Amino acid sequence: MSPVIRIDDEVWAWLKSLARPFEDTPNSVLRSIAGIDRGQMESRGAPIEAPDEEAPVQSPTLHVLRGRRITGDQLNRQFGLGARHALYHKDGTFYERLTDFPGVLCDPEGYVPYNSAQQFMNDPKLSIGIKVNVHGGLNTHPRYKRFRIAS
Repeated sequence: MSPVIRIDDEVWAWLKSLARPFEDTPNSVLRSIAGIDRGQMESRGAPIEAPDEEAPVQSPTLHVLRGRRITGDQLNRQFGLGARHALYHKDGTFYERLTDFPGVLCDPEGYVPYNSAQQFMNDPKLSIGIKVNVHGGLNTHPRYKRFRIAS
């Protein structure tokens, strides 16, 4: 029989934020974070920590958050974006709606800030319905800003 662990609501919410709905269990998320069964996780497309720390990294985001699932909140904190609501999509094409402002939409390389709901709703690069589609990808947006890594 496996041991039972108890976690508080904040840890539970964090675990849920890392999980893929209908795919992950708390155990599979923890195994991924711990680096257990990397080959299996790699085949599912989960972030994998590079074995060589000196190896080139494709994006600042992957460098900063190596081995962890990326979220808009993490990017907002890491890069000091100052958003009240931050969303992330790996391809920069498909998002939930921003609901609190200032807000940002992020992809692995950068972000587009929105100071108000009006600016967000009137952005011609976005198709806003239940979900938000970014025509051509976030990195083609005229207000796109690249993340800056402190040296």
